[in-house]
Amino acid sequence: MSTPTFVDTLPHWLRKRSSVIVIVLVVWVILATLLRGVDTLELSTATNTPVTEWFRELAASIRGSRSEAWIFIFVFNPIRAFIQGFVEVIRSVIAVPGSGDVIPVIGWLGVVALVGFIVYASSNWRTALLSMGLLTACGMLGVWIDTMDTLAMTMGSVLLSLAIALPIGIWAGLNDRFMAFIRPVLDLAQILPTLVYLAPLALVFLVGIAASTIATMIYSIPICVRITAHAIRSLKAGPIEASESMGSTRLQMLRKVQLPMARRTIILGINQTTLAALSFVVIAALIGAPGLGKPVIEALTIRNVGNGVVAGLAVVLLAVMLDRATTAAVQHSAEIPPEGDALIRRRIGLAAAAAATIGAIALSRYQLWAAVFPERLVIGSYIGNAADAVTDWITSNFYALTIGLNQNFTIHVLNRVEAVLADAPWYLTIIAISILAAIIGGRFVGVLSLVLLTGVVLIGLWNDAMVTLTQVLIATAIVMLIGVLLGVAAGRSPRVERALKPFLDAGQTLPAFVYLVPVLALFGPSRFAAIVCGVFYASPVVVRVVADGVRGVPKDMVEAAVSSGSSTTQVVTKVQLPASKKSLLLGANQGMIFVLAVVVIGGFVGAGGLGYLVIVGQSKPELQGKGLAAGLAIVLLGIVMDRIAQAGARRNEKQPT
Repeated sequence: MSTPTFVDTLPHWLRKRSSVIVIVLVVWVILATLLRGVDTLELSTATNTPVTEWFRELAASIRGSRSEAWIFIFVFNPIRAFIQGFVEVIRSVIAVPGSGDVIPVIGWLGVVALVGFIVYASSNWRTALLSMGLLTACGMLGVWIDTMDTLAMTMGSVLLSLAIALPIGIWAGLNDRFMAFIRPVLDLAQILPTLVYLAPLALVFLVGIAASTIATMIYSIPICVRITAHAIRSLKAGPIEASESMGSTRLQMLRKVQLPMARRTIILGINQTTLAALSFVVIAALIGAPGLGKPVIEALTIRNVGNGVVAGLAVVLLAVMLDRATTAAVQHSAEIPPEGDALIRRRIGLAAAAAATIGAIALSRYQLWAAVFPERLVIGSYIGNAADAVTDWITSNFYALTIGLNQNFTIHVLNRVEAVLADAPWYLTIIAISILAAIIGGRFVGVLSLVLLTGVVLIGLWNDAMVTLTQVLIATAIVMLIGVLLGVAAGRSPRVERALKPFLDAGQTLPAFVYLVPVLALFGPSRFAAIVCGVFYASPVVVRVVADGVRGVPKDMVEAAVSSGSSTTQVVTKVQLPASKKSLLLGANQGMIFVLAVVVIGGFVGAGGLGYLVIVGQSKPELQGKGLAAGLAIVLLGIVMDRIAQAGARRNEKQPT
């Protein structure tokens, strides 16, 4: 029996939920306009609150006790030393010279050949050649060492993540109770924007490789756990029951039946874990991670578009390489193993590739041209200059589409929504959001929203939180508009789906940080730039979710509507969209979470709000407490949005479409 909601207590004529939501919104806007500027709790960046001051003192205490407290001596410091040593070993092989050496263990030619061999052994020669070409292109951009640092950090993070995530995922797949126990942790990890992890980890493990790797692992592990658990849980019961009837032990059944059957999905989990790790390693440059993230941050800081584009392009090439290589491995694992002549050719090919790889590694140890990427092949400066020239030309000749659009959107849309959320009395905003949460998701969600938003007020960062929420809501609305339009088109037409696929693949592969460089160049540092980044980053996910929902509508429903004389618009609006409502709500939830992650990072491009405080807190010790408190406020805000969206989706599932 469902819990009575706020709507159930209203008169009959008001029980239509959409009508109540409209009434609440209208009343909220009217009151916010009348009371504008009253009790907004706005504070300057330099002003601390009691809570942020407490966080600042806590941070100082942690820094002071790092060499004395037992938890650092026996727990944190050994973990830091182990992880840093593990990653440094990988870096010494492909990225930086070891002690007493002038080159890494393997030079650039050896690395390219080794990557090609690994990809060929796990998939096919076409993907191997593509991977070698993409890696060579990174060297031609003039960022070979940074690329190798990023690859080493990614490899180290992935290996450590898999060592933890695979056993946990297998256990969760086999044990319902354990899955129920860890599900809240996995949900919270999905909600948290990446920027929130960085400051606390840097405080405990110091700025550098260890903190960056641990942050990457925290981001990557939940993805692998979920996919691995799903792989085990979704297996067909027949082979498992047959194994049980033959007297197999649980360990034998897992090793000989369940894991082989789930191998393809588990490899897919490794693919997603690798891409997630790469995405975070770039952002982790904020706390000292070496690699391509450093030139991206420098480019954002001094608005050097050319250098930022070069580094960003290298990230894109590396992301595409890892994505294509791991995707090909997934496909290869599902193929029938070769036999006869095909098997002989495969073995000969592997032997030849192994011999060529050994030769390339030997050359890279003893020939300078094979050890250090040749300068004569580097074209990064030309690409950077071209990017600067193109940016100047666009901003000069398309002013209305860059600065003009920014200014008009900010004045007519962004400022007006922000006036309702941030410039109104704090208690009015809390009451309005809590009532809407109760209408959408039920009383529990309404009370939870009230409690968590009150927590944001007590932290002392209410106004900054509402600035961030404004950008998230506007970006999510735009994402849903794009997602519905393109998703419906892709779901109805295979041709449109094929046309969109390269863009959707690229959009889901690119790390969020990469979007900031071109957006900053075109629109300048502003809240609008952060919204644009959020739209670009979240739209591919929503388009795919909506397209999948529309594609899943039973054909007989569509055919019945067409035979009754419905137009294409009527079929879409009256049949396909209502029937795929679950997918629409899931898209809204995922879109909002993705947007929040990027809008927070948008503090780098003038977004203000909580993201800016997190970034400032990392660079100014006197504001470190405010940065930590801003991270907590982001968590509370993210939970509120996620709970409302999920509760609304669950309630709509129970109602007929």
